[in-house]
Amino acid sequence: MASRFQLGAATGQQLLDPWAQGISVMREVCSRWSQLDITQIGSLIAIAGTVPTAWRLLQRVSQEAYGCVRRFFLASVTIPGDDPLNRNVVQWILANRPRHCRSFTGRTDMGRAAHGDRAAALKKSQHAIQYLPHWSTRWLWYGGCLFVVTRNRADFSRGALSDPSNDGIGNEALTVSCFGWSAEPVKAFIHACREYAERQTQFFVIIYARDRYGLAWKPKARKPLRRLDTVHFDEGVKRELVSDIRNYLDPRTQKRYQSRSMPYRRGYLFYGPPGTGKSSLSVAIAGEFGLDLYEVKIPSVATDAELEQMFQEVPPRCIVLLEDIDAVWKDWSAGEKKNQTNGQDGQNNNNNNNNNSAPNCTLSGLLNVLDGVGSQEGRILIMTTNRPKQLDSALVRPGRVDMKVFLGNISQKSARDMFLRMFSPDLGCSADLDMEEVEKLADRFAAEIPEDTFTPSLLQGFFQLHLESPLNAVSSIGAWVKKELEKSSDKDFELIHDRKRS
Repeated sequence: MASRFQLGAATGQQLLDPWAQGISVMREVCSRWSQLDITQIGSLIAIAGTVPTAWRLLQRVSQEAYGCVRRFFLASVTIPGDDPLNRNVVQWILANRPRHCRSFTGRTDMGRAAHGDRAAALKKSQHAIQYLPHWSTRWLWYGGCLFVVTRNRADFSRGALSDPSNDGIGNEALTVSCFGWSAEPVKAFIHACREYAERQTQFFVIIYARDRYGLAWKPKARKPLRRLDTVHFDEGVKRELVSDIRNYLDPRTQKRYQSRSMPYRRGYLFYGPPGTGKSSLSVAIAGEFGLDLYEVKIPSVATDAELEQMFQEVPPRCIVLLEDIDAVWKDWSAGEKKNQTNGQDGQNNNNNNNNNSAPNCTLSGLLNVLDGVGSQEGRILIMTTNRPKQLDSALVRPGRVDMKVFLGNISQKSARDMFLRMFSPDLGCSADLDMEEVEKLADRFAAEIPEDTFTPSLLQGFFQLHLESPLNAVSSIGAWVKKELEKSSDKDFELIHDRKRS
C-alpha cells in the first residue's frame, strides 16, 4: 500500500511541475525587473520607441531600392485612369486573380436585382453586393515574363467610389512593368488584355454618355445584342438600310470617298410615331455591326464649344445617336415667335421664361459639328424624331441625312412574327406544342390585329401579360384589341400621335 501511495504522489508531483516551473519563471522575471533602476527602464523604452522609426526607414529604403530597380531594370507603360485600356487591363487581372485574395472592396450593385422574385426585385434591400479584389501592386507571369502592375490607390480613394456610375473596375492610373530594356512585352500584354475584353463584350453593345461633369465619355450601359428581326417594320426598307450601312463600313468605300475628296460620313433619320422602335433599331444596328453607341443629349450640353469637343472625342468607327431631335429647339422657337407677335413689351415680360426654355447650344453649332470644316469622319450619325415636319430643312438635307427610315404601326405579318418570337418552342413556355401548332396559333392571333393601328411597343405590352401561355394570349387578344380601339376613339383621352404617316 505504501508503494502505491508513493507512486501516486510521484505522478501528481509530475503533473504539478509545469505549473510550478511557470510560476517560478514569472517570479524570477518580476524580481529582475524590480532590480532595474530608472535609467535602465528609460533605455528600454527608448529602444522600443525606435522600432516604428526603424520600420519607416526600412520602408523608405525599400521604396528607394524599388525606384532604382524600376529606373534601371524595368520597362513600363502607364495607362491613365480614364482610358478604355485601363479597364481592359483591370478586367484581365480580375479574371486571372489568385483564389487566396483576402482584401476586397464591397459595393452595392445597382444593376443586379434579385432574380426569380419580381416583387423582391423592386425592393432596395434586394440589390446584390459586388465584391472586387482590392490591390495596389500585383505580380504576374504572362508569356514567360514577370510583370508588375501598380495601381494608384490615391485615385481610388479620392474619386472612384464617389462616382455613382463607377462599377469599381478601372478609373485609377495603372503602371505595367516588366524586367528588361524593351517595352514590347508590356505592349503585347496590354494588347492581349484588350483582346480579352473585346471577346467578353462581343455579345453586348456598350452605350457611352458624358460623365456627370461633362468632361469625358464614360460607359453608361452594357446591353445584350438585339437581333434586327426583333424590330418590326417594312422588311424591304430594313434590308436596304442594312445593305447601305454595310457598304459604308467597307474599307473600300472609305478609300473611294477619300480618293474623290468626299467627306467620309453617313447620316440616317429614323422617324415615326412614339413606340415604333426607333431607339431599339439603333441598338440593334450597333450590335449587328459590332459598333459602340455614343448617346448625345443636346439639352444637357452647355455650349457649342462643348458640343464640338464631344464630337471631337468620338472615335471614328461608332454610332452617334441624337434622340428626339425635334424637341430640342421646339419650346424655344415657340416662345420666340410669341414674343415677336406680342411686341417688345411682351418680350420683356416673358424674358425669364424664354431664357429657361432656350437650349444651351444652338442649331448652327450642331450643324457645324455634323459636317463643318473641323467635323470628324468615319462615324455613323442616327437621329430620331416623332415629328419630321418640324425639323429644320438644313438639318435633314442630303449630306447630313443620307437616308430616311419610317417606322410605323405594326402590320399583321409583323404581329405574327412577334408572336412566333415570343412563344417559340425553344423558349420552353409551350412545351406541349410543337412548331406547327404554334404557327397556327400565330395565324389566329395575327388575324385579330388591325392592320397599321397599334405600335409594336403597345403590342409588346400585351405579350408581357401573357408570356406563360400562347393559348391564353390567343384567347385574350380579341378583348384587348376591342378595349384599345375604344381608348383611341374616346374623346376624353388625348391622342399621343397622329395615325397618318408624316
